[in-house]
Amino acid sequence: MRYKFRVRTKAAPHPETTGFEREQHTFQMLLPKLLRKYCGEYVAVFGGHVLDHDKDDSALAARMFKKVGEADFYIGRVEEKPAVYELPSPEIA
Repeated sequence: MRYKFRVRTKAAPHPETTGFEREQHTFQMLLPKLLRKYCGEYVAVFGGHVLDHDKDDSALAARMFKKVGEADFYIGRVEEKPAVYELPSPEIA
């Protein structure tokens, strides 16, 4: 007897999400594969695919604006654990 299983690891984005949120969701879904190929780099996701990558996020962003203009895209750093930055509140100073 053969069984077929359908596993969903994460829910699909809500239909009313923005293009940026959809690309961010795609980045999260692709992250396990991206870790093998682009670990430590930034990748740009557009149209549900990785369009470009670079170690310099500013250079990558500049190329993406040339390629897709003002269209929504997402740039994320490919890493096992995302870096967390603590910024002091301007209200405290």
